[in-house]
Amino acid sequence: MNFDDKLRQKARHEDIPVPEAFSRRVEETLGSLPARRTRPHIWRRYLGSISAAAVALAFLLPNSSAAMADTMAGLPLVGPLFQVITVRTYEQNEGKNHVSIDTPQISQNEQSPGAQEINSEIETYIDQLIDDYEQTAHSDGYYTLDVTWEIVTNTERWFTLRIDSDLILASGNHQERYYHIDVPSGERKQLSDLFAEDYDYITVISDELKRQMSQRMEDDASEYYWLEGSSQLGTYYFDAIDPNQDFYFDEQGNLVIPFDKYEVAPGSVGSPSFTLTTPELYDHLLYRP
Repeated sequence: MNFDDKLRQKARHEDIPVPEAFSRRVEETLGSLPARRTRPHIWRRYLGSISAAAVALAFLLPNSSAAMADTMAGLPLVGPLFQVITVRTYEQNEGKNHVSIDTPQISQNEQSPGAQEINSEIETYIDQLIDDYEQTAHSDGYYTLDVTWEIVTNTERWFTLRIDSDLILASGNHQERYYHIDVPSGERKQLSDLFAEDYDYITVISDELKRQMSQRMEDDASEYYWLEGSSQLGTYYFDAIDPNQDFYFDEQGNLVIPFDKYEVAPGSVGSPSFTLTTPELYDHLLYRP
């Protein structure tokens, strides 16, 4: 049963008679709505019209009857599918110790398995950070931790949430964690999900990263990376990414690989990131923002 028929059925069973003028206005409003389309770009074309019609119905229907108000409650919201709110803030200021942690939670119009999985993982991660502070702060005497979050991407096809963690003990350390959802399916996605199983994305990405690192060292003598033949850490050097290495899409839709401080270079380099440019890689992408 479509929305038009649902409204008519609700009205027929309503105890309070609906004035003829009101019924006519509802029919005119419903009649002005465009036909349902499945292609996303067609939906965007009519989004303004649908929003205007939804506003008109919002003023008309809730004032007519409780049944119609219930019907409105079942309508999909016009706007981003995923939203993020801070559900908990943990703060401590004791002597030289300072901790401020915002815990984000992803909310959505419909239940998303990806959002539920990410929310659970974030809660575990934040609980661990708090436990680390409570176990370590008093013994070290100086502990500063700030945890914040930011929405990186929120489109009709892709959602990305980033959590930033800045910890200062003897030295400072910055870490980023990225969480992704394929919006149409509501499923969580990681780097390995972006490519077919038979495509060696690890080698392609790793080779480009090593090439860019080498180029940066040639261009700037102060920028140094732990590569084979140049590492000062003995047998340790960066050779390949993890199968589910952190990543995100930038505003142009390019894949970006970020690294934590000290992960692939000395602390003086900070937290480097690399925008991937290999055409072959994008030819094999299964998802785009």
